[in-house]
Amino acid sequence: MLGGGPAGCAAARLLALWGHHVVLVTKPASPLTSLPESIPPSAGKLFDLLGLREAMDEAGFIRSTGNTVWWGSIDARHETFANGARGWQVTASRLEPILQRAAAAGGVHIEHGRPTAEQAVARGATFVLDCTGRAGVISRARGWRVFEAAHRTVALVGEWCAPAPFEVRDPTHTVIESYHNGWAWSVPTAADRRCIALMVDPRTSDLAHDRTARDVYRAEIAKTAALAHLVRNATLTEGPVGWDASMYSATRYAQDDVLLVGDAGSFIDPLSSIGVKKALASGWLAGVATHTALIRPAMRQIALDFFSAREAEIYTTFRSMTSQYLAEAATAHAHPFWGDRSQADVQTMADEAASIGAAYDRIRTAQSISLKPARSLRVEDRPSVSGAEIVMEPRIVSDTRPAGVRYVSDVDILTLIDMAPAFRQVPDLFEAYSRQHAPVALPDFLTALSTLVANEWLVLDDEPITTE
Repeated sequence: MLGGGPAGCAAARLLALWGHHVVLVTKPASPLTSLPESIPPSAGKLFDLLGLREAMDEAGFIRSTGNTVWWGSIDARHETFANGARGWQVTASRLEPILQRAAAAGGVHIEHGRPTAEQAVARGATFVLDCTGRAGVISRARGWRVFEAAHRTVALVGEWCAPAPFEVRDPTHTVIESYHNGWAWSVPTAADRRCIALMVDPRTSDLAHDRTARDVYRAEIAKTAALAHLVRNATLTEGPVGWDASMYSATRYAQDDVLLVGDAGSFIDPLSSIGVKKALASGWLAGVATHTALIRPAMRQIALDFFSAREAEIYTTFRSMTSQYLAEAATAHAHPFWGDRSQADVQTMADEAASIGAAYDRIRTAQSISLKPARSLRVEDRPSVSGAEIVMEPRIVSDTRPAGVRYVSDVDILTLIDMAPAFRQVPDLFEAYSRQHAPVALPDFLTALSTLVANEWLVLDDEPITTE
């Protein structure tokens, strides 16, 4: 295992707990300013799965309640996480030791070093998981990395200290702002400290030239409105440090005895605030795929192909989401930074969302419903995760979803298809499903039901039923 970040620690801990001998090689800690990370509440499920919840709770991280956003507008949006959920505001320098201690407690042997790709493979491990993030020790050496030409981005990161509380409606919030030639975000690291990252393109962002790094950084913050106001009485105490934040993917994520995990395989724009969660999820899936290949040799290639396909799908999904966000801001900022990044085709995602929204409106306004499986519905066995293994299970397949679908918003849609014809009222169907399965939130249930109707896997007759 190469790399002691979220992806490497997640995969290593699981594999060790499942009885495998795991050696994790990680680089020594760096004294440089850490990149701040905002972890959404949904990552809590992964912390629970990995047995990390208690350690995260005891670490004393600031628990975020949401975001304050100026995006293509001078008006702030205050976005609060649903149902009172809270995320975590962290830095890599504080998070990684927690994860590495958890890995060691699970039975992982940890070494410090910087092996080359050749040295890593030469150790003779049954599997080598490259979890080295952007360094991509094996992915780069084998020429598997592919950069997005339109997403060349550098993050300039500094930490600020204020003598009085920062003027934010909610001091736990991540603050996000788009401006003329870039975008910026800030997370609190202590009651009186905030990290601010500026996302710029060195080719187009009109950075100040022939000046010190601090002067360039300060000049860029001065172009913002909200963040410039936020730090007007604050002192820059650390940094800035420059980080390459360009987006990339891989031509393959698994081959023979090598897997690219987390940011070693792909990196998405921090705009999604999903980086740590994506890395943890990738580490979990890599652990499951590797465990399956080790204990069931007949499933080896299926497991590796499944991992590779899922990693590619996740990157494609978030790339489309990022392009959509950037396109929204591009309407307010006439600058190449925005135009170059918003050219990707986001119409497919928009069309799908509109179709699901239309199906939701039909379901919501119907006095009663009559649902039946479509004659064209195809259900075939496809690989899927079950506990700690990849198994073959029935899934809905189509020309656009050859890998198949079984769950939407944590709702088992095959079960929902079987149950739906027996009910004429959505609340009754929801209650029956919740009794038979683990309870789900009503919005998630409605999303799953709307997705079935939108994709014409369930045929909806929403004409009102009258009785004499």
